[in-house]
Amino acid sequence: MIAALVAGAVVLGTALVLGRAGTGVAAPRFSADVQPIFDRKCVACHPVAYPYLDLRRGRSYRELYRVSAATKPAFERVVPGLPELSYMLVHPPDPSNRDLLTEEDERVISDWIAAGARND
Repeated sequence: MIAALVAGAVVLGTALVLGRAGTGVAAPRFSADVQPIFDRKCVACHPVAYPYLDLRRGRSYRELYRVSAATKPAFERVVPGLPELSYMLVHPPDPSNRDLLTEEDERVISDWIAAGARND
């Protein structure tokens, strides 16, 4: 039983690293897929570390990866491999900005985090 669980975890982990499980689609890349979302939807309100988060190209990754959320320090903004524990997905923007990210945008970011949140 334990061997089957371990084998299943290895298969799932490999699928997440290689891309969305069973789809043959490559995992999203930060520079090609995630940063363009920030450029289009987030940078206008998050430039120059305002408020507490700089999402401009060349700065955003180090502001997100394994960094505590400014408003909730117990949470990391991005927890590699665990989108369900990543503050940026668990605690989305305030209601006045909720429509900024589409479901597709959120899926891309979630898939990137699930695949290890690499800076590529």
